[in-house]
Amino acid sequence: MKHKKILGIVAVAATLALAGCSTSSTPSGGSTTSSGPIQIGMLSPLTGNLASLGVPAQEAAQLMIDTINSDGGVNGSKLTLTVNDDKSDVTQSVTLFNQLAADKTTSIILSSVSAANSAAVGPSAQTAAIPMLAIGPVDSYANGSNKYAFSVSAPTATVSDVLAKYFASVHVKKLALAFLTQSSAMQPAANATAAAAKKLGIQVVLSEGFDVTATDFTPLITHVKEAGADALMVWGPGAGPAILTKQIAGSGIKLFMSGAQASSLYTKPTGTASNGVVLSSGVAMAYEAMPAGDYKTEVGKFVTAWEAAHSGAFPPQFAFDAATAVQLAAAAIKSAGSSDRSAIRDALEKLNTLTVGGRFTFSATDHSGLNASNIAIVEIQDGKFTATPYTQHQFVSDPPK
Repeated sequence: MKHKKILGIVAVAATLALAGCSTSSTPSGGSTTSSGPIQIGMLSPLTGNLASLGVPAQEAAQLMIDTINSDGGVNGSKLTLTVNDDKSDVTQSVTLFNQLAADKTTSIILSSVSAANSAAVGPSAQTAAIPMLAIGPVDSYANGSNKYAFSVSAPTATVSDVLAKYFASVHVKKLALAFLTQSSAMQPAANATAAAAKKLGIQVVLSEGFDVTATDFTPLITHVKEAGADALMVWGPGAGPAILTKQIAGSGIKLFMSGAQASSLYTKPTGTASNGVVLSSGVAMAYEAMPAGDYKTEVGKFVTAWEAAHSGAFPPQFAFDAATAVQLAAAAIKSAGSSDRSAIRDALEKLNTLTVGGRFTFSATDHSGLNASNIAIVEIQDGKFTATPYTQHQFVSDPPK
């Protein structure tokens, strides 16, 4: 029933976009809107092994669209969201991205929560000359070398530096790393974490991949123990990290996760086994501990709306990321003053705007726009994500703005 509801929303959005837009071609190959809604395209894994991330991302994007529209839209125009299910498949993601890009009423595209899928559509964005916001983390977009691709996530190097400083602060001496082999972003993330840890004198004793279908992590856990690690950092989305969490519980090895597990989809199946697990995340996951100010107010509005629609459940990391992508798209459309693709791209590159994901300051050489103050280290306590003392201190010395 849930998927039918989502598909119904998508179908309505698509119908509105096609029926309501009045457009004319421009030399840039984009479109201008004289009246009617402005169409934002989105790729999201509503089915497949990443559906647990993709469905909430789609819901968050639609929630933010509805919020913006209820406040009057952008420059007097409503926004519509057309979502294509990439089925957690890279090839499918590229095909569907090209279909959205071929529709000249699509002004900007939000790419998949899957890092591999978001990376794969970058060349298509360049070919079609359409701006895109990658929800899945793609480090190669951060430097602006792909002029049409922008990232919603902080670069892995930035996250890894924060993680390494945290490891040092809690006296990790020997670190093991595990990463999902099927994701093109996870081994580079593990490598970046290893490099950052070594700079601070932490010995990296193991770096090992695991399969997306794995259900028995005994061999990996054995290798971690044999290597003498006192901590294990896991990079990877999906069900595997939850299974690993339950199997390693009680071993005495401190467990760390990436923001991919900053969700009740991780805490519910792990139960008490995840108590004490520490994660890197966007700073919004530490909402309760944030100092009062404009940023906390911005996050609070989204949290309130999400919890009202989800029986009081706190938003997962990828919901914040998807909502952020919509806010960035809306801000660029407002600044551009039209739905022209080229104008939106240029406006994105000059943005300095506050979102639920933090304050983004894009430039021609920075298509990420986030820094270390946008990264939090949170700990799971009874299923809730709480700011560690490390992040509480950060909020005092370098508060998010």
